[in-house]
Amino acid sequence: MTIKKAKNIKIIPLGGVDESGKNLYVVEIDEDIFILDAGLMFPENELLGIDIVIPDFKYLEENKDRIKAIFLTHGHEDAIGALPYLLQKVKAPVYGTELTIALAKSALKEHRKLRFKNFHIVDAETTLSFAKIDVSFFRTTHTIPDSVGIVLETSEGSIVYTGDFKFDQSAKDGYASDLSHIAEFGEKGVLALLSDSSEAEHQGTTSSDSLIEEEIRHAFRMADGRIIVACVASNLIRLQQVLDASVATKRKVAIVGKELERVFEIAGSLDKIIINEDLIIPLKDVKKYNDEEITIIETGNLGEPIQSLQLMTKGNHPQLNIKPGDTVYITTTPSPSLETMMAKTMDMLYKAGAKVLTMSNSLFISGHASQEDLKLMINLLKPRYFVPVHGEYRMLISHAKLAHEVGMAKSNVFIVGKGEILEYKNDKMTAGNRVYSGNTLIDGLGVGDVGNIVLRDRKLLSEDGIFIVVVTLNRKTKTITSGPEIISRGFIYVRESEHLIEESSKVVTKIVEKNLQETGFEWAKLKQDIRDQLNRYLFEQTKRRPMILPIIMEV
Repeated sequence: MTIKKAKNIKIIPLGGVDESGKNLYVVEIDEDIFILDAGLMFPENELLGIDIVIPDFKYLEENKDRIKAIFLTHGHEDAIGALPYLLQKVKAPVYGTELTIALAKSALKEHRKLRFKNFHIVDAETTLSFAKIDVSFFRTTHTIPDSVGIVLETSEGSIVYTGDFKFDQSAKDGYASDLSHIAEFGEKGVLALLSDSSEAEHQGTTSSDSLIEEEIRHAFRMADGRIIVACVASNLIRLQQVLDASVATKRKVAIVGKELERVFEIAGSLDKIIINEDLIIPLKDVKKYNDEEITIIETGNLGEPIQSLQLMTKGNHPQLNIKPGDTVYITTTPSPSLETMMAKTMDMLYKAGAKVLTMSNSLFISGHASQEDLKLMINLLKPRYFVPVHGEYRMLISHAKLAHEVGMAKSNVFIVGKGEILEYKNDKMTAGNRVYSGNTLIDGLGVGDVGNIVLRDRKLLSEDGIFIVVVTLNRKTKTITSGPEIISRGFIYVRESEHLIEESSKVVTKIVEKNLQETGFEWAKLKQDIRDQLNRYLFEQTKRRPMILPIIMEV
């Protein structure tokens, strides 16, 4: 069937550029909108108390009647984590591979009010037809099986989104890339390639998982006591290698973490992970075996294992604690924001008497393509235009340079920001206009209710604490009937700062008495005077600026 002529094509990243994670890319073919991935990002340190970060969906809400489909590349949080929040705003069919859809459905169960069943399973043989495009898929190699790239075939050429990928010639079934299929799309003609930039700064190639598997088995053979493996819950290839190493060294496996249990149940039911009969035992049965017969796999909230390890070293974990003789094998590579936490955690593990292992420095461990593999993807697809995505700005720059190295003209390579529109019209791609974009912060059950003002207050509280002043007054008699009572948290040690408290109380008393004598008494003015003058006095005395909270009551 001939694809209808497209007059206007737009590519708009609403996440995934100038950051690691939170992938969400919008492709518009005339009036039709297609969404590629809907991922989340774990917060950086400055986002105090925030659980996760998702894209702002304002643009998609405003155009929800135009959205024809949502396509998912794989089952990691950076591709599907924002889907439950997106489906609360827009309703469109969701397409993904068997495991990806199963994980997406499971994530929706946490949102009990959300009723959505319009899921569709696809594979590398599937072709979907819409008004002006056909959509196809190709298998890719990543740390979770059933990963695919997405091809939107338009009348002007294909728009290809790789998703997360690497090339591994030794990859096993379920993980292997289909290079010939990718090359076929290249031969048909690719208008634009959106390619994973996560490891664009790393020279050479990413290590084969067969080498990593051998390293894990060697570590298991050398360990004497219990082995505790810290692993991201959705890194199924690493989990499979740990299970296989446990079988090879005759160890039973216990699982710690609800997220890990959920992933094992889903992946096991679909045969995406092979679990030998009687290999898995309940954690409570660990004591029935000798230490050298036990492997424990742990992960933390939302698949992050590092914080859980810290609890284990302190003896505060509800299910498991580290003891001398344990071997702790950290199989996850921390993001830059977590490197300090990782170093601190390793110190704590050593103090607890554990032997600590990490992935070998001689191997480059990643689920993402390094420079030579990124060049190969470009050469296979031979795009007319190239758009590096999924990476911080320096990674996008590095990936753009690789495109130049393989012969692409600089004018045909676009580094775009969130909300920036790439528009193909009249046989030319241009950038310039923007749509609304940003972050939505998730804190507990709150979605988007924590903004810059709340974060500023949290930052102030974390730096200099809070200083609360409570006063009760009588406006008729123009007197203070109670107080000022001062409460301090995180600012000073009250027992050793009695003079400061007394003087602060005098400052407040003078301000209140002065305001009571004025004919035009205003509550707002009184509170602001207390904040201003008390702030000035406390800074003179301590060189600190606590958050000052006046509480004024009337009898």
